[in-house]
Amino acid sequence: MLAIGLGLLAIFGLGRLGLQANKESEYDQRCALMADAIFETLRDYNARFVEEARTNNAPNHVWQDFWTRHNELKIPFPLIAGMSTSSGIFLSFNSLSRAFDKDNLSLTDWNPLYSLSLGFFNDPSPVSGLDNSLHIMLTIYPDGYTYSSDKRVFHTTLTNPGGLP
Repeated sequence: MLAIGLGLLAIFGLGRLGLQANKESEYDQRCALMADAIFETLRDYNARFVEEARTNNAPNHVWQDFWTRHNELKIPFPLIAGMSTSSGIFLSFNSLSRAFDKDNLSLTDWNPLYSLSLGFFNDPSPVSGLDNSLHIMLTIYPDGYTYSSDKRVFHTTLTNPGGLP
């Protein structure tokens, strides 16, 4: 009986580990999709701004000034499948933020927290003399407020092609 009991205990322990691994791989996939949606939104926003600045003959420092005021930007949070409704929420920089609308919260949906930070590369363009590359780091806490899972960190770079040689 002792051997059978230990065998069953081991099987149940492996089952629990399997469920945890399944949850973590699901979070990996969801976090990658979320990072892709956020970065694509920021790239689109950057491309539109660069094109508008180029057609209006704005000086190169306007791009840097634009991203320096990142706390004032109102960039809509992209809609992501499987996440509680995020319409009406804007991307927040330099703070731990909700990726979901707390008034439209669904317990069957995914409700992560995220932190979005940015910084200019200290490598000025030889033409304009200005920093033309922006490093963006996205940290996602997939379990929301419970923090029972490891955070996921993603990086991307935005550039101002107007100031490059």
